[in-house]
Amino acid sequence: MAPSLALSLATSRAPIQLGSQIAAGGEGTIYTINNMPDKVAKIYRHPNAERAQKLAAMVSAVTPTLHRIAAWPNEAIVDSQGAIRGFVMRRVTNRENVHELYSPKSRFESFAEADFRFILHVATNISRAFAVVHQSGSVIGDINHGHLLVGTKDGTVTLIDCDSFQIEANYKLYTCNVGSPLFTPPELQGVSFRGLRRTPNHDAFGLGVLLFHLLFMGRHPYAGRYSGKGEMPVEKAISEDRFAYGAGNKALLMERPPGTIPLAAMGPDIAALFEACFSPKAHNGGRPDASAWITALRALSGHLKQCKATASHHYYDGLKDCPWCSVERQTAVRLFGQRTGAFSWAGVVDVAALWSAIVAVKDPGPEPQIPQSTTSARTAPRRHALLRIMRKRLACALFVAGVAACTLASNQSGELRWGLVLVPLALAIWPWTSGRRRVAADAAVSAARSEWNSVLTRWQREASRAAFAQALKELEETRANILDLPRERQRRIAKLEADRETQQKQKYLDRFRIDRATIPGIGQGRTAMLASYGVETAADITRKRVQLVPGFGPTLTSSLLTWRATQERNFRFDPKQAVDPRLVADVDREIDALRKAALSKLRRGPGELTRLGTEIVSARQRLRPFLERARASLQEAENARAGL
Repeated sequence: MAPSLALSLATSRAPIQLGSQIAAGGEGTIYTINNMPDKVAKIYRHPNAERAQKLAAMVSAVTPTLHRIAAWPNEAIVDSQGAIRGFVMRRVTNRENVHELYSPKSRFESFAEADFRFILHVATNISRAFAVVHQSGSVIGDINHGHLLVGTKDGTVTLIDCDSFQIEANYKLYTCNVGSPLFTPPELQGVSFRGLRRTPNHDAFGLGVLLFHLLFMGRHPYAGRYSGKGEMPVEKAISEDRFAYGAGNKALLMERPPGTIPLAAMGPDIAALFEACFSPKAHNGGRPDASAWITALRALSGHLKQCKATASHHYYDGLKDCPWCSVERQTAVRLFGQRTGAFSWAGVVDVAALWSAIVAVKDPGPEPQIPQSTTSARTAPRRHALLRIMRKRLACALFVAGVAACTLASNQSGELRWGLVLVPLALAIWPWTSGRRRVAADAAVSAARSEWNSVLTRWQREASRAAFAQALKELEETRANILDLPRERQRRIAKLEADRETQQKQKYLDRFRIDRATIPGIGQGRTAMLASYGVETAADITRKRVQLVPGFGPTLTSSLLTWRATQERNFRFDPKQAVDPRLVADVDREIDALRKAALSKLRRGPGELTRLGTEIVSARQRLRPFLERARASLQEAENARAGL
């Protein structure tokens, strides 16, 4: 209800009539103005002289540029006694809190068509708004989600609650006496804001946190898993400079949450700005200012490429793979492209014609008969072993016989005696020299066989039809999968029909967001930690998921489960309600992605088969001489060994 006061504009004393209440905060209430449809009024609950002086200074400082990016006070409102009671500012419509754009779940209703290009556009506009404020000599101070509105269609940005900004006029500093710990730089954590002179470098920290939330799908840069002792709430992590995504996070005992993208996914320029923004060296200055972010964000916008698998994914073109696809696989949450619509195949493709081109590729045919290894290769080792044993035994027998003969013929002539000695000696030496030749022959056979096996392996790998046959088989399976896609879609839709109650409950519970609830023990810091681990609504709350979030033990987990159960009790299944169109759209997108990938493979099929066939024929011609030479060398080595 509007206050029953006689209010007018301070300069013209033209009366104004307050209309309906729009919003209410700790300091005042926002009303429509009946005779000014494009304006609204903020009326303070407890106006004072200090606030009146600050308002007068802000009204004097307003410029067209400030008016464009902020709901800046442009006229003071006074009562019948001339005392300032509030101010007039432009009415901001068709905009949502920037927090609604952060994560997939929160942006579904208002930013259903937003993709990463839109998010980059908004991030750039936020940086421009900060730049304008700083160029005017002011400091925002109290940076948080609720002080920034985004156009749902055009992505334009409007700063609100500007009367809390720090400004300086007539040699007097009007400070910002409030602030949000999650956007407050480390050097100001735990410091009283009342009377504190803030700098653009302090704002630069809050700007970095805002931009990180946007680019990294609602994650806070300091919300991660701490591997040291004790808990590491977000506020404490900020005060200790424990940036969870930075290059030095391991040394800080921090790890980014699962299902998130690395800092490098934004490209080297953006990554370097975040590193500089959250560096301990920046406490006394040096954080990237708004202009640095504008330059880097615009550059990234010009270096985006579209994902081949998912049309709604756009990412830095310096990356090999799409990071958003990886996140969706890990989290089972679709990040972009929430708007639903009638599904249709992306063009008509003649699968039969594609298959005709594939089967028309000339088959290299079975590999020609190759020379075989010698049969002696299997029998030679055993035969040679038997011959060696027989020779040794014969040599020993002859030697013994020779010695005996020498003893018996000791009375014979000298020539005879020498003969009887030398013959056994020669027989004894003969096996030793023969053995050395056999060792050399065995080594030659081993080397020749190794070379034969090596060339044969290459032949089987490069000259065999197996690779061609496998590629053709995969193409046949791909063709069959394409033809089966309509039935696969029917199977998936049927499963959705069978799971309607679960889907309705999930959708119902998604309406209850943790950041809007009052849950014992769950403040802003813990809410940010939950969001960084993908727990944003009642639907996300399960004992298993919550227990994975750092700092959430039995007590806090129980509080969350109790809150979820309270919401769940009011759920009622409606058997007449159809399957959520979003889920049907998800199925259609998945089927279409499978179809596109399969068609792409079929289109590449003729070229791939032609390449394989050419390589196989070429390999047969190239390797056959090597195979024949290796076979001849092996045969020669085995024959030489057999002759010993």
